[in-house]
Amino acid sequence: MVRPGLAVWRLARAKPVHASVWAGVVGAFVVTGAVRGDPRVWPYLTVVLACTAIVAIADRSVGFGDGALWLLVLTGTLHLCGGLLPDPANDGGVLYETWLVPRVLRFDQVVHAIGSAAATVGSWQLLGTWLDLDRAPARTQAFVAALAGLGKGAFNEVFEFLVAVRLPGAHVGGFENTGWDLVFDTGGVVAAACFLVWSRSRRRPAPRDAGLLADVAA
Repeated sequence: MVRPGLAVWRLARAKPVHASVWAGVVGAFVVTGAVRGDPRVWPYLTVVLACTAIVAIADRSVGFGDGALWLLVLTGTLHLCGGLLPDPANDGGVLYETWLVPRVLRFDQVVHAIGSAAATVGSWQLLGTWLDLDRAPARTQAFVAALAGLGKGAFNEVFEFLVAVRLPGAHVGGFENTGWDLVFDTGGVVAAACFLVWSRSRRRPAPRDAGLLADVAA
């Protein structure tokens, strides 16, 4: 039986620096959200904690590299900042709405590109444990990882819609915004997939937990 809490604890022990940074980020948002009485913090917190558990469970058989884990920590941090911090240029808005380059590039779009790239890198390493690497070339592995990264982007749009239904004002933009989100998702996915192939990134990381099968059966 897979125990999410135990998996998170094991990953934290294996990667204490990553775990400390991530715990500090989540803790800071929990405290500020509770002090400000912001109801948006709870759905965001639920999602990032669920994602943390999923990553920790997968890590037992994959052994994600430091770079992949830092990308995931960065994505989670930017996601919390974007949805819960105020837009300095728009009273009542959130950081996701902030234009980093006026009318060209928004904070929301940067997060989408980075998040999709992180999902692609993580999927690449996960696929390395499943694929027959003698028969599946690196381009095939990158292509399937890219599809997984795009799936992450689609799931995120569904989540944003459901949050907006429950919490009016939480959604950033409308139809055009959703389209640009998907464009930047695609850009991040393509960039990550091309880099993984071009850099000859390690295709099969070492499992973190060598006794995984026996532990799951216990």
